Amino acid sequence: MPKIDFSTVEDAKTFTPVPEGTYLCEVNSVEQTTTNAGAEMYKVRLKVLDGPHAGRYLFDNLVFSPNAMKRVKLVCARLGLDTSGELDLTPKMLRDRTADVTVQVEDYVDDEGKERSRNRIPFDGYEAVEGGGGGERQPGDDEEDDPL
Repeated sequence: MPKIDFSTVEDAKTFTPVPEGTYLCEVNSVEQTTTNAGAEMYKVRLKVLDGPHAGRYLFDNLVFSPNAMKRVKLVCARLGLDTSGELDLTPKMLRDRTADVTVQVEDYVDDEGKERSRNRIPFDGYEAVEGGGGGERQPGDDEEDDPL
């Protein structure tokens, strides 16, 4: 076990969400899990690639229930996957793909009754980028990138 002197470690600050805007992001990781209702779900972690928030992470869920499949199809298509037919989707197929991701900030009350803010990606919050499947677009390539 490592010996740690926590008196020399700065206290963690409250989580601050990424400001609302559109960011070039890469799918960093995908975790397979299930919802409380029993549907299969992917927990997606997206890494912001450029701008002052480069290196920050956004989180999204892809739920594989009949009601949510339209969004799964939209996200997969905008990440550069062929959604014209049957696809045996795996987490590996999503990793390292890029898209412009729109993020919103929403307020909520946590389990302890405290008001907090978090990021939320809307239903259609993904936009395809050239080379999104192979990561050909690099941070700063597009003059219209939102500097947020």
